[in-house]
Formats: sequence, C-alpha cells, structure tokens
Amino acid sequence: MPQPRSNDPLRRAIRKLVVGLEKREQVRRERRRYNRQPLDVKVHLCIQVGAEQFQTLCEAWAIDLSIGGISCLTEQSIDSESSLFINFQEVLGHACYIPISVRRCHTLIGNIYQIHGRFVYENDSDPGESNDQAQVA
Repeated sequence: MPQPRSNDPLRRAIRKLVVGLEKREQVRRERRRYNRQPLDVKVHLCIQVGAEQFQTLCEAWAIDLSIGGISCLTEQSIDSESSLFINFQEVLGHACYIPISVRRCHTLIGNIYQIHGRFVYENDSDPGESNDQAQVA
C-alpha cells in the first residue's frame, strides 16, 4: 500500500531538496571528463599579491578532487573566471598554493556557495597527459 503524501511542510521541503540534488548529481556525472574522488578537507582560497605572497580570501571545504580540478564549499561568492590559488596547508602542514581558474560558482543553499575550479597547468596542457607519453582516450 503506497504511503500517503505528507502535509508536513518540513518533510516536503527536504524531499524537494533531495530530489533537486539527485538531479544535479545526474547532470554532474555526465559533464565530468576525469573521475572525481570525494574529499573532506579545509582549504583556503587565496589571491597572489606579490612574487611569493598570497592573501587569503576565505576558508573553504574541498569536497571532491580530480586530475582536472576541485570543487569546494564556501560562504563567499567568487566570480567565475577568477584566477585563485588553493592553499592545502591544513592537510600538508605547510603552505602549498595550487593555481585554479574558477569555472562556476553557484548558490547551493542559503549563503553556502559551491565553487568549481579547474587546475591551471603549465602551458595549459591537458592534465590527463604526461610529458613523456600522451594517453589515448
């Protein structure tokens, strides 16, 4: 026997959120070029202010990582096509600035934003290729 629909507004709101996230996840899988790995670490989004000097814009949580890029959650909106650096100091114990190009920033819920960044490699090469031998797709 099917369950009757709930009149509880909280239950309806949660159901709507879950269905929306499931749809977003289906779209995300189709658009991925490289396999992503789940990640749950605190990072800092930074801008470069000098030759070897960086200024932290905000704290973020890295939620997934691939050869091509990273996805983070933060409380600050970031302009698309911004050039930033991700500092993995919390993970490594020392500063480590990795350049990214912000491809997309959208509101996930409330004042939480999801940022999708593409790693910037030397000569803008394909990150899936090694210098010795290109991988065949």
